[in-house]
Amino acid sequence: MPATLVAYGSLRSLATLPWQFIVRVYRGGLNTRNIPTLVFNFALNFFPVFIWLCVFKNAGLIPTSWRPLIHSKLAFLADAFMFGDSAGELHAQYGDSASEILRPLSWVSAALFAVLVCTVLPVSLWYYLYYCRRCQTNVLEPYAHLFHRDYRFSPTNRRVLLPFLLLLLTFSGLNCVNLLAWQRESNFTKYKDILAWVSYVLLHLIAPILTAVYLYVFQPPGTLKAFSLAMGAQNICGVFTHLLVPMAPPWFIHMYGVHDTEHVSYDQPGYAAGLTRVDSHLGTHLNSKGFHKSPIVFGAVPSLHSAMAVQCFLFLITRAAGTKARPCIIDSPITGSSFTSETESADKNPETDPNTIELQSLPDSSPDTSPDASLLVNAINPVRASNPSFQYGTPVPMGALNSKLMSIFHMALIPRCLGTAFPILQWWSTMYLDHHFRFDLFIGMWYAVTSHLLVNAYYLQPRVLKRWCDLRMGITEDTRKEAKTMGMRVFEDTNVEWFFDPFA
Repeated sequence: MPATLVAYGSLRSLATLPWQFIVRVYRGGLNTRNIPTLVFNFALNFFPVFIWLCVFKNAGLIPTSWRPLIHSKLAFLADAFMFGDSAGELHAQYGDSASEILRPLSWVSAALFAVLVCTVLPVSLWYYLYYCRRCQTNVLEPYAHLFHRDYRFSPTNRRVLLPFLLLLLTFSGLNCVNLLAWQRESNFTKYKDILAWVSYVLLHLIAPILTAVYLYVFQPPGTLKAFSLAMGAQNICGVFTHLLVPMAPPWFIHMYGVHDTEHVSYDQPGYAAGLTRVDSHLGTHLNSKGFHKSPIVFGAVPSLHSAMAVQCFLFLITRAAGTKARPCIIDSPITGSSFTSETESADKNPETDPNTIELQSLPDSSPDTSPDASLLVNAINPVRASNPSFQYGTPVPMGALNSKLMSIFHMALIPRCLGTAFPILQWWSTMYLDHHFRFDLFIGMWYAVTSHLLVNAYYLQPRVLKRWCDLRMGITEDTRKEAKTMGMRVFEDTNVEWFFDPFA
């Protein structure tokens, strides 16, 4: 065949790649459904968030005579006595004589809150579950041994213990971030103002969408619905809390003081606070006008900025999909597989380069002779699950898996780092812009955790992840490719399908 014809064929193949990719995305997204069904499912999943938006948008229609008393001092005092008066706010509001008593008292109460509520209470619950009740699995994530690399159950395993330290970590994080967000003119710079605006306005809207896309592409079908349910439930509860227990934001205290009664009214217009500096930098009035028309001016507690950021964090941390750098699999007379290191495999077959062997995902325990052993291997091995004719020990040319660069995927560092940085950045921006106290942010975190625990216990684990594991293990017949994630369906039968497999 002439070289010109070969070159022409190659160019033609490259030209059709974008179209082939679009077709794969279309078919993988629909997955035996039609477009109206897909739109209906999206609307159904979005419905909890839609309810929250409707309630918030129309809150101003509620007659003032129906609304409860505004607690203008509550959030300010709760912040000082739960986290300590590090910025001298009690002195600024109550003067020298009162602050001599109140400020030391705030540090004592903050220490008691950190020790008793944030440490002793959750650690006691952890001890009761794993040492008194002797639970032998992670009560929050019973399928962690399938989804997470190098997981071995132990009461002191970080995946078991860290959830019970979340309150203490949040308490410490909020206090550390607060030191960088003090309301001092010397602390305000143009760079910080723009960064705070990007986080408070743009990332607040974009990050949940990106989290949803990640969950849809990399996680089992139904995970996105769980995220929507958790996000919608916390926001609906949050907006009703705003209406039933209205509290003043920090900018109101700094502008009018804790003793003000004249402006504690539902007729009080909203204020953009630190965002007015951004308007000055950008030469616009968008933020000032937008907050001036806010339907819930005294909706400081809980902070939904904090709640939404923490909910993204919880799903990205718990559901982060990492590839598993494990030994390759070769045939065994016992279960059809045995576990050998890359070096051993190369020694047995000198013609095989260890850099060309695909690293398979294996169970942490040694193989047994039970009937479920082969099912478990099939479940965790993405190549064999998607291709029944695949023979264990067959080298697959994926040398890049052994590179140090791939460690960021082996440990799922990207979603975990971004998921952790997002709430920290949100906490700083809200305090820096004078929109929320630490108390508001802590309560927002608590709403997110409560919503996540309920959705995880009653929907995500039993109805999504258990079913998906059954499909992958062959316990339940997969008739609609529901054992594949969106990314796996798009890149089905290619050398990168493993990348989108939570079991890979």
